[in-house]
Amino acid sequence: MTIDIIHDDPDVTIDVHPAQRLVRLTWKRSVAGPEYRALLLRLLDVVKDLDLKLWLSDGRKAGPILYTDQVWTMQEYTPLVLAAGLERIAIVNSKDGLNLLAVDRMVNATPEGAPYDIGFFEDPAIAQLWLMDPSRSKVDIGVPPGPEEAER
Repeated sequence: MTIDIIHDDPDVTIDVHPAQRLVRLTWKRSVAGPEYRALLLRLLDVVKDLDLKLWLSDGRKAGPILYTDQVWTMQEYTPLVLAAGLERIAIVNSKDGLNLLAVDRMVNATPEGAPYDIGFFEDPAIAQLWLMDPSRSKVDIGVPPGPEEAER
C-alpha cells in the first residue's frame, strides 16, 4: 500500500493513500489563525487535485479552536468542503474538551443533505475501517463525547 506524505511540519501531517482515495490529516498540536486556515485549505487542494473521497482527521493532539477560526470554518470552509466531492469524513476526537465543543459546533453547522457522511471515533484505526466500508452509514456511528466525558 502506497502512502504519500504531502505535508509534514510541527503542526500537522497530511498523507494520502491513493489506492483508497483517502487523505489523513493528523494534528500534532493546537494550531490557530492563518496557519490553521492555510493547513485546511492545503488539505482541500489535495482532495480536489487527487479526486479523493475519504478524509480522516485525527484530532487526538489538537487543542482548542479559536472562535474566529470556528466562524471561518463554518462560513467559508464548509461550503468548499461541500463542493469538494468527499463521500465520508471520519473525525478522531481530541482529548481537549474545548476542541470537542468546537468540532461539535462546526459539524452541526453542516447543512442538512451534505453529500458526505461524518463519523466520530476514539481510535484512528476504527475510523479508517469505517471510511473504507461503504455499507456503514452515519446512522450507526457515534457522536463526540461531551466535555465532561472527555475529562474522564
